Amino acid sequence: MIVTVGAAVAAQIGVSSAAPQQLRCVLASSQTAAQNQPIVVVFDDDAKTLQAQSGSQTYSFTDVSISNVAISGSAGDISLGIDRSSLGMVWQQYAPEKTTVEYGKCQNSAASTASH
Repeated sequence: MIVTVGAAVAAQIGVSSAAPQQLRCVLASSQTAAQNQPIVVVFDDDAKTLQAQSGSQTYSFTDVSISNVAISGSAGDISLGIDRSSLGMVWQQYAPEKTTVEYGKCQNSAASTASH
């Protein structure tokens, strides 16, 4: 019984699992025309990998940090941060003399398919 409860709690708070996990995110607040643009984020706690797909563009992040609190990484002129408790996200794009900051919300893919 204790093992079952422990596994359920670990799954609920997003503790490391053996397989990559997928989040479906939407930019809710934007400085660009990308508002309401879906972004699919795939991360692997064990391998410390982070990828995102926005439209036809795929990003493979470096400088990846994955903890029980947050997920973050950068890919060229893009950085991504996700708070694991609220699943709020920040997507930043850097250009000379300008930084674009966009905010959004994510949900676990398992949760999105279970609710349909």
